[in-house]
Amino acid sequence: MRLWDNAIALKRLYRWLYLCIALCLLTAGGIWLVHSSYFPVRQIKVAEPLKHVQTAEIESISKKYLYGNIFTVNVNAARTEFAKLPWVAKAHVKRIWPDTVLLKINERTPIARRGNRQLVDANGELFEAQLQDNLPLLVGSESSVRFMAMNLLIFENLLQPTGLHIHELHLSNRSAWDIVLDNGISLRLGRENVETRLSRFVWAWPQVLHSQAKDIDYVDLRYPDGFALRYKNKPQLQDSVSEPSAVNMDSIQSVL
Repeated sequence: MRLWDNAIALKRLYRWLYLCIALCLLTAGGIWLVHSSYFPVRQIKVAEPLKHVQTAEIESISKKYLYGNIFTVNVNAARTEFAKLPWVAKAHVKRIWPDTVLLKINERTPIARRGNRQLVDANGELFEAQLQDNLPLLVGSESSVRFMAMNLLIFENLLQPTGLHIHELHLSNRSAWDIVLDNGISLRLGRENVETRLSRFVWAWPQVLHSQAKDIDYVDLRYPDGFALRYKNKPQLQDSVSEPSAVNMDSIQSVL
């Protein structure tokens, strides 16, 4: 039996032909729509005001990747380029029908600086950028930056009752901590029980230290029951070195 004499076979053939034609039309329509001048990107919105990322940087990347119509904009490439900007912690690029691209950029929050060109964000990550703010300086190896950033926040929180802030935070190769406060006084914390030792300074600050702050060079808190003070410009005998003055915590409490 010939095909055209078989009604059932002809119906099946017609169905497949109609399906192929419909798919071809849909494909052609999709290609035309994607490459047509319809649905152009008319606006690029930034979700939140930006403090550090420059408008010129956004415009440069947008002109390169977010042009044409809403279907052809390369949101993945744009997201990658935005994420490379120094101040960007994370970037999201999203199409919004029919003519908008939405940018959501999370900026880094700097908490410290390392050297003259590097900043440290709240996650302890280094990045190169310029900032005029007087941020604390971290002095230590690059591998210790994340650890130092975490402890910087802890130390600053402990110092809150004194109203003092950290100007420099040092971590030696032997893991010993030193702090230079914004009033110029240095705190020697050593390697062990550093939070307890810093809390001892916070307690002693209003009791005995605040009144003589202008004369103090450093406070050595590495003693088990107290601390030692080194004074600035302390009179010294020729060829001799002045020793720091020891202060016992029990003696302070007995006086108060």
